Amino acid sequence: MSWRKEDSPFSQLIFYKEGKRLLFVVDMQNDFVDNKRGLMAVPGGEEIVAGTLERIKKAEAAAETVVFTLNEHHELEEDLRSLEEKAWGHELYGPLKEALKGHVAVKKGYYAVHPDKLMEALKNAGKDHLSVDHIELVGVDTAVCVLSNAVVLRNLFPDAKIIIRTNLTRAKEDELGRKALDVMKGLSMVVL
Repeated sequence: MSWRKEDSPFSQLIFYKEGKRLLFVVDMQNDFVDNKRGLMAVPGGEEIVAGTLERIKKAEAAAETVVFTLNEHHELEEDLRSLEEKAWGHELYGPLKEALKGHVAVKKGYYAVHPDKLMEALKNAGKDHLSVDHIELVGVDTAVCVLSNAVVLRNLFPDAKIIIRTNLTRAKEDELGRKALDVMKGLSMVVL
């Protein structure tokens, strides 16, 4: 019988392989992060901004690919804001706007990126999208868009180690956030 890393009691530790690493930043836009003016703000979203900025810097230093989503939520009946205010809501939150400049942006509707759009964006950015073996997700909302994107990434990269950084994610509802993390664990993702 041969030894496999998966059989080790240390299998849940993060092993750094030779393949490509991806930091996936989910929906860190004004509407979801700004608790004063954001239309769909996630409580505590602002609290993860500093840590997310730090993680982006580490990714850059390690030459990891950084991808961020831009949720293009369409006209909502309850959204009575001016066009200028709506445009503000779609923008990246505060210092993330500058920090994510030059990284791979993927526009999406509600929930998750379309797999083809993600692969096309990586290819167009000149990123090696075929050998991704380590993905970390950060952002909001854990129970909706983080979960949905994690499932898409699991399907696109079935052999990749996928990590959800709980200190860098937030959910609108804590209980749903915990349940979403359990679902992600059930899909062989590492929840730290």
